[in-house]
Amino acid sequence: MKKAVNHKDTKDIRNGKILESLQGSVDDLEQEDSLGNRPEENDFFDPSAPMMKNRKIFFAIGLIILVLSAVGLVSTVGFAVSTVRDIANQTALKNEFAGFIYPAVITDSPAFDKAENAPTSVVINAAIWRIILNGNTEKYENDGSYMTISEIDVESSAVSLFGFGVVIQHQSVGSGSNMFEYNASGKTYRVPVDTERITYWPRISEISNVGELFTLKVEYMAPIMGMPGEEEELEPQKTMIYTVSRTASSMTLNSIAYNPEDGPNAW
Repeated sequence: MKKAVNHKDTKDIRNGKILESLQGSVDDLEQEDSLGNRPEENDFFDPSAPMMKNRKIFFAIGLIILVLSAVGLVSTVGFAVSTVRDIANQTALKNEFAGFIYPAVITDSPAFDKAENAPTSVVINAAIWRIILNGNTEKYENDGSYMTISEIDVESSAVSLFGFGVVIQHQSVGSGSNMFEYNASGKTYRVPVDTERITYWPRISEISNVGELFTLKVEYMAPIMGMPGEEEELEPQKTMIYTVSRTASSMTLNSIAYNPEDGPNAW
């Protein structure tokens, strides 16, 4: 005879086992927490930590950029100062050479390969112009229209310009209002007090050198009366190549050549 099964009792037993299982799981978790698996009070997420770390990185990068910028600024300033100094020195040197060769330019000297081969008329003419351009004429006697310059002073001026190897043969040179008349008996030159600078003045566009020998690219500029300060706007009438020896104490004009860029038949 089968025994009747009470379904209510069976259900209660099943529910009790589930509760016991769940309680055991909760107890296990509590036990694990009590054994040290619970997060420590200090082990929490700090939202400011990444920001502080980034700030340090940004500060380091900024410091590096600042240092590099300072170094670059110093280098740039140094380069600029050096460039300005070089330009100033080059300009001063060009002016120095231009003043020295001016007597040869104003006489419109033809080309010559060395001073010994320079035409003697050019040597005398340039030597007298050197005396005039240097402005040291007060010591010479004059009658208001002409001054008298000794041939010795002309020779000394020629040597200062062309060197000791230059050939000097005294003679009258020039023409018109710029005629320099030689007096053989008195060994003097009769030179107008008021000369006219009607040919050229030099503008040096390029300078190069090997040791004490300098090569100058000289532009021949035509004078303009009554237009001071306008000379730099002009185009050169022609260009010649000069070689000049320069030491600490003196300069010597060695040669004048035609500009090869103008071609063999330029003049």
